[in-house]
Amino acid sequence: MKRESRHIIAGTISCISGLHVGGTEDQLEIGGLDLPVIKHPDTGDPYIPGSSLKGRMRSELEHRLGKYSGLGKNEPCGCCLTDCPVCRVFGPHKFDPRHPPAGGHPGPTRLIVRDAPAQGKISYEIKTESGNDRATGQAGNPRQLERVAAGATFRMRLVLQVFDSDANFAWKVKKGKDALLAVVCECLKDVESTGIGGGISRGSGEVSIKVETLDGKPWECN
Repeated sequence: MKRESRHIIAGTISCISGLHVGGTEDQLEIGGLDLPVIKHPDTGDPYIPGSSLKGRMRSELEHRLGKYSGLGKNEPCGCCLTDCPVCRVFGPHKFDPRHPPAGGHPGPTRLIVRDAPAQGKISYEIKTESGNDRATGQAGNPRQLERVAAGATFRMRLVLQVFDSDANFAWKVKKGKDALLAVVCECLKDVESTGIGGGISRGSGEVSIKVETLDGKPWECN
């Protein structure tokens, strides 16, 4: 398998609602917030981890295609079929070379997702959430959720690798590199319809994603 090209997709992720991508335990402070957002350890600025965006993109595609159950264990797709856009673009889950599936192996992940740093002025907000007693309806156990306030923007950068084995890969009416790009674009649009980070079902994480360039030239997903 030979890599034929590498393409950089750049754009902007804008917060429509407050965004919460949780930080690690070492960010917790005595008397501080219960759930802070993840921040760069040196600058203190928030960012969207590449793993968060890529994981959401993959999950949306798996749900769209009904391929999220794996081997009946509710796991990511690992079918390795040559026509599977999930395994080809994102890589198969838990591939064991000692017991390869009938479909073989589509090779390394085609999509690399960089961390998305914040741009410009960033504001924060505190959202208090609580669980409700199912019998009485009374609220209890409040917790404080830190969110990057609506209006914040993050710089998105994706890298798409194209191999010679991708020439015959088809998605909708496109083939090869164009098919891979079409899968990525569809995943980004699906993320817009759901969101990024935690608390999506409770109002957090709604975003707008604007793809601006492909290899430094103006380009739009279509």
